[in-house]
Amino acid sequence: MNVGMAAGAAETFRTLGAEFFRLAVEACPNGIVIVDGDGDGSIVLVNGEVERLFGYGCGELLGRSIEILLPEKLRSKHTGLRRAFSLHPESRHYGTGREFNGRRKDGSEFPVEVSLNPTRVGGELMVVGAIVDISERMRLQQLQDEFVAIVSHELRTPMTSIAASLGLLHAGASGRLPQSAAHLLEIAQANCQRLVRMVNDILDLKKLDAGQMRFFFQRCDARTLLEKAVEANQGFAGGCGVGVRLETPPGSFDLYIDPDRFIQVVTNLLSNALKFSSPGEEVIVALETRGTDVRIAVRDHGPGIPAEFKPRMFETFAQADGGNRQKGGSGLGLSIARQIVMHMQGQIGFDDAPGGGTIFYVDLPGADHVEPRQDELAAEAVHAPARARR
Repeated sequence: MNVGMAAGAAETFRTLGAEFFRLAVEACPNGIVIVDGDGDGSIVLVNGEVERLFGYGCGELLGRSIEILLPEKLRSKHTGLRRAFSLHPESRHYGTGREFNGRRKDGSEFPVEVSLNPTRVGGELMVVGAIVDISERMRLQQLQDEFVAIVSHELRTPMTSIAASLGLLHAGASGRLPQSAAHLLEIAQANCQRLVRMVNDILDLKKLDAGQMRFFFQRCDARTLLEKAVEANQGFAGGCGVGVRLETPPGSFDLYIDPDRFIQVVTNLLSNALKFSSPGEEVIVALETRGTDVRIAVRDHGPGIPAEFKPRMFETFAQADGGNRQKGGSGLGLSIARQIVMHMQGQIGFDDAPGGGTIFYVDLPGADHVEPRQDELAAEAVHAPARARR
């Protein structure tokens, strides 16, 4: 009697389990298709999302080969791939980094991402495929690419020319200007330079996201690069009425980095510190060793970072309100700095400064404690002759 009850209970649980599985598959927002992996690739289960995506009814798909969902030009090739997959089944992903299309009942095609996960059911190989329509994602990507192209070709070039012309006028290239005109020219020049920086930030962010930003690594002295960065930002610091002091103790601070990108990171940190400092205050740039790492720290005496904003500090377009904020910004600088530092095998972070303000820091491995990647060595070899000619 007890055995019979146990068996009945087991059957009940199997039935419930099958029903729960069916409901879970049907509720999934992605298309789910289960295919016989050992046989002819026939479809054994689909959910409603697959019917919606491809325009077939459930009855039209069950028992049919999975190739029915593929463009005709891919079907013969896919048959061979499916048979090879059954010999070495493992999770795979298609549609990322290269075009992969599905085919609807009406013959139209659309881009998809497909994840394949093999499983054994009663000793038979079944392949669970998750299908995502990425048409909207690709449309948005195209719009973004078009926007970046417009920003690059239609905005940056004329703005750079305008900024250069304003700089010449401000320097007296066309003669001495009345004081009122010189003041207006100074405002125009500052705002034009701000727009140029914003455009460059947008283009840099796009390159980083797409993995297209080039890095040329070499052994560099961090102290020398910091001196260049501080000198390059003295004009901006003077406009904010804020001083910049460099504290570098004696010793070796060699890094294996891209020097131009390193200066870009320090410039972004300095710019951020200066914008949140009140006139008459001082921003301190410090250099120190921490074990095998070299730490670059930028300390301001501003209002500090609100607690609720700290988790979003390095997000794209994130900006915290601050009563002492002197200049506007795009909210991209810290996000760009973080990605550059990560590419140079370092870390970036921040702490509340003793007595008020914030300390942003970058930790990079010392040159003797980092192993260059092959792509970095190749890039350095290619560009070494160009550097020698400079």
